[in-house]
Amino acid sequence: MEIFQRLNREMGITLVLVTHELDIAQYAKRVVVFRDGKINSDHAIEEQRDASEELRNLPVLEDDDDDDE
Repeated sequence: MEIFQRLNREMGITLVLVTHELDIAQYAKRVVVFRDGKINSDHAIEEQRDASEELRNLPVLEDDDDDDE
């Protein structure tokens, strides 16, 4: 999701992402919902998720040295 957001923000590229996952849709600036082939709603996301910020805040996993045993 970070690369998609960067392409949009930095290069002005419009991307169309199709998903059934509402949490994934929160990374977008705008969500268009279709039902039976027609637009059901079209709205801007007020609090857009920032993928790069979320990646920075992920916990660091320790390497398991169990593979050597």
